[in-house]
Amino acid sequence: MAERAAHLVDHVLPHVPVRQWVLTLPMALRYRAGFDPALASAILELFLRTVFGWLRGKARDEGVADGRAGAVTIIQRAGGSVNANLHYHSLVLDGVYVRRDPGSKPSFHATAPPSLSDLADMLTTARVGLRRRLARRGLLRSETGGDEADPRAEEAPLLAACYAASVQGTVAMGPKAGHDVGRLGGELAALPDSMPPPAAWVRAEGYSLHAGVRVAAGDRQRLEKLCRYVARPALALDRLQELADGRFAYRLRHAWSDGTETLIFERRP
Repeated sequence: MAERAAHLVDHVLPHVPVRQWVLTLPMALRYRAGFDPALASAILELFLRTVFGWLRGKARDEGVADGRAGAVTIIQRAGGSVNANLHYHSLVLDGVYVRRDPGSKPSFHATAPPSLSDLADMLTTARVGLRRRLARRGLLRSETGGDEADPRAEEAPLLAACYAASVQGTVAMGPKAGHDVGRLGGELAALPDSMPPPAAWVRAEGYSLHAGVRVAAGDRQRLEKLCRYVARPALALDRLQELADGRFAYRLRHAWSDGTETLIFERRP
C-alpha cells in the first residue's frame, strides 16, 4: 500500500488537481464480476469512458476543445466489513490536457466540479451501457439476480458458496449458514433516526457513484494519503482481535447506522 502510493505520487500522477470517483455495483453483479476478470475490466472501461466523456464535454462548454483526460484506477475486491465487494476507486485528473498548437507542450485545464445532476446522468449512462453489454454476453439477468444456472457453482461449489455468502454478509458454512455475521454495537437509541448521505453521491438500482473527494494540485501529501486509502488491503490487522473462545472480532472503521461497531467471525477447522 505505502509503496504503491509513493510510486503513484512520485512517478505517475502529475501536479494537477485529482478527484476520486468511486463506483459500486449491485450485489449480483459484484458476484459475477468477482469471478470474471474480463467483465470487471469491461465495467471499468465503460465507467471511465463515461467520466472522460463528461470531462471533455465540460471543457468544451468552457471553450476548450479536444481535451484529453487521464486516470489511475484500483479495483477493490472487499468492503469495509471484510465482505466481497468488488468496486472501483478511480483517481481522475480533475480536468483535461489540451495542446494549443501542433508540437507544443500540452497544458492542463481544470474543469468545474460535477453537480448531483451530472452524477445522476453519468450513472444512468454507465448503467444503460453496461446493461447492453451484459445482454450481448447473455448475462443480463445477473445484474439484478436471476435463477439461471451458475457455472461457478458447478465448477467450484465451495468457493462459489463462500463468495456468495461474503457478498451478502452472511455465514457460509456450519449450523449458522445463511445467517448474518455476528455483530456487536452501541445502543440504537443513541443514534440519529437517519444518517445524512455523503456529498456528491448518487445511487440507482443497486449502483452508486461518489465523486466528492478532490485534492488540490499542490497538495502532494494529501494526494499520497488518498492513494494509500484506495490501495489499502482488505484487512486492517490492528482492528482484528482473537477472542478467548477462539472467535475473531473485527472492529469497523466507522460504526454502521444501526449501531454495529464490531463483526464476530467463527473459527472453522
